[in-house]
Amino acid sequence: MKNGVPMRDKVGIDFEGNPEAVKRCKELARHFRYNSPRQDNDLEISVVNELGREIHREFVHRD
Repeated sequence: MKNGVPMRDKVGIDFEGNPEAVKRCKELARHFRYNSPRQDNDLEISVVNELGREIHREFVHRD
């Protein structure tokens, strides 16, 4: 988010499959959880497939 507007990674990363993309999402969430100076309970990372459909959503500061 920037100024309340969701931001997308315009470059993106290609993965072998959905499990690898979800694993990377969880790693990123863990990184932000422990290295971010602010705790935004609404911060989330979503994974979309090549069709633009969301396949996974990970909240950074929620269990």
